[in-house]
Amino acid sequence: NMTWEQTRDWPMKRLQSVMDSKIVSVRDFFNDPKNIFLAHELLAQLDAATVTKFTVQFNLFGGTMTALHTDRHVKYFDDIDSGKTIGCFCLTELGYGNNAVKMETTVTYDDKTEEFIVNTQTVLSQKYWITNGFKHSNHAVLFGQCIVNGKNEGVSPFLIKIRDENMNEV
Repeated sequence: NMTWEQTRDWPMKRLQSVMDSKIVSVRDFFNDPKNIFLAHELLAQLDAATVTKFTVQFNLFGGTMTALHTDRHVKYFDDIDSGKTIGCFCLTELGYGNNAVKMETTVTYDDKTEEFIVNTQTVLSQKYWITNGFKHSNHAVLFGQCIVNGKNEGVSPFLIKIRDENMNEV
């Protein structure tokens, strides 16, 4: 008998309890990968919504950050573990599923502003199934065709801050 709002917030509160307990870390991918999988098994027995949020936070978002990080990204690991940084994973597109080769989203480097510009130019290129994205995330790992100097360099991941500390869109 929960409201729609409560059904979205309850799994996040449970995930926050897991993060507060410090029983798992994205650094476990380096030091103790079995711990990540054990945490999945235990949370799956609790409820599907919480384990889904956990999977996005620690595997899809956090796992991508650990797998593809550079030295400048290490500072995010503690924030991912604590919940200060809640991530979403933006790969799937409405028209292409997770077929990255066909992906229409572009991320184009603008050398005048020294910024990357994200463009989902068609309905089919909308990012889809973004767990945590609607309400709780403040960062995203977004995948898109990387365009530099007019040349498509292929699909690349980008770390994007989507909300500030007060959850205001940036």
